[in-house]
Order: sequence, then C-alpha cells, then structure tokens
Amino acid sequence: MLHPKSVIWLQPKLVVEIEYMAWTGDRKLRYASCKGLREVQDNATVYELD
Repeated sequence: MLHPKSVIWLQPKLVVEIEYMAWTGDRKLRYASCKGLREVQDNATVYELD
C-alpha cells in the first residue's frame, strides 16, 4: 500500500469511456467493453483500476 505522502495526483490526458455490467468483489469490471475516447474531458467519473 502506498504511503499518502508518496502519491502524486495528475490530470488525465486521455479519458476513455467504458461500458460494464458490474464490479466484482475483487474490484474488477465484469463484461467490460471500450466505447472509445471521449471528445470533451468534462466532469466524467475517473476510476483507477488495479
């Protein structure tokens, strides 16, 4: 686990739209598919996947 002082936050340069059915218990996407790059980087929810 990272120490909070070692984390560096960055602004995303590319945002990809993903469609999925559900999150699994171990935080993976179930039945995910990439829909493509978003044209406008609006207030989209961004998730970091392990």
